[in-house]
Amino acid sequence: MKILDLPPELLLQVPQYLHNIEDFISLSSSCRAFRKVCSDTSPKTILRLAAASSLIFFRPDPHFLIAATVRQVSDWALLSNENAGVLRQAIQGGIYTLFNLCVNKAGLTMDDIRLLHASRFSLINPVSDMIDRCAGPQWISTPDFWNGGVSNPATVSLEPARALFQIVIYGELFASTMKALLEPRLSLPCFDQEFRMDFIKYCIPDPMCQSYTGVTVLKVGPYAGTNNELMPHQVGLDHLLTCRTWTETWEKLRLEIGPDFDDVPRQIMWERAVQTQGLEGLEMLRPGGLERWRPRLEVIRKNIEDLPIESRPKECRYGSSGRYYCWTSPDMAAEITVTLAPYWGET
Repeated sequence: MKILDLPPELLLQVPQYLHNIEDFISLSSSCRAFRKVCSDTSPKTILRLAAASSLIFFRPDPHFLIAATVRQVSDWALLSNENAGVLRQAIQGGIYTLFNLCVNKAGLTMDDIRLLHASRFSLINPVSDMIDRCAGPQWISTPDFWNGGVSNPATVSLEPARALFQIVIYGELFASTMKALLEPRLSLPCFDQEFRMDFIKYCIPDPMCQSYTGVTVLKVGPYAGTNNELMPHQVGLDHLLTCRTWTETWEKLRLEIGPDFDDVPRQIMWERAVQTQGLEGLEMLRPGGLERWRPRLEVIRKNIEDLPIESRPKECRYGSSGRYYCWTSPDMAAEITVTLAPYWGET
C-alpha cells in the first residue's frame, strides 16, 4: 500500500509526526495531496514544528516566536485567575519556560509565518539598526565615544535584536492591559504592575536585579543559580529606553497626533500607550507608517483625554527612600528603573 492510499483522516495526522518546519515545508511541496493536508494542519502543530526550528529560522531564539504568540497567551491568561497564575509561574521560570507555555497554548498558521518573515526585512532589521545606533555596537564604536562623540556615553552591554524583541514581547504581553486601562468603562481584566515587573525580573534577568524594600526577587528561574552567569540586560534596556535618540523619536510621532497633556499621569499614559503596541507597532517607526497608525492613535489619545481622574495612572513607590516608582499603567522604562534600583544603591 502506498502512503497516499491511506484514508484522509490518517493522512491529516502525518504532520504531527514531523520533526520541524523544514520537514513540513518539504511535505507540502511533495505533491498536491500533501499540499492539501498541510493546508489543513492545525496552527498548534505548525507552531510546534516552528519551535523545533527556532534556532535556525526564528532568531533570536526564543524571543522571535514568543513575540509572535504571547498575545494569544496573554488573552488566555486573562480569562481566569487560574490561567493568570499559570502564566505568572511560567514567567518566573524565565524566558524558555514562557516559550514552552506559548508553544503549548498558542498557534501559528503558515500565513502568519510568511508575514513574520516579511516583517524581519520591513520592520525588525531597520528598527534593530536604530537600536544599534542608540545603544549597541554601532553606538559604542562612535569616534571619540568618551570625549564628546556621543551625548550620553556609558558602559552598557546590549544586543540590538534581542533588546528589540524584549520591548516587543512586553508590548504584546501587556497590550490588552493597556486597552483595559484606556477604556475603564468596559471593566476588562488586566495585569497589575507587580505582574508586569515579574516579566522584567525573570525574562530580562540582570545581576543587579535584587530584592530590596518592597521588591522581591525569588531564587527561581534565571536566579536559581549564581548571578555571575547573568548578563546586564536590564541595564542596557534602561539606557536605551531613556536615551535622547529613542525618546525624541517617539516624541515626534506623538506630537504629529496631538499636543502633550498638562498633567503627568495622562502624559505618561500617552507616551507609553504609543510604545506598547507590540510587533505591529514598530511600523510607526518606518517611513509612512505613522499615517497608517494615525486613526488608532487618535482613538487612544481621545480615550486618555476623556479618562476621569479616578481612572488615571497612580504612582507605586518602592525602596526605603521611596525614590523609585512606576505606574499602575504599563511603563516598561519606569518598571525597569524599579527592578534595577539596587544598581543605584537603593535598599
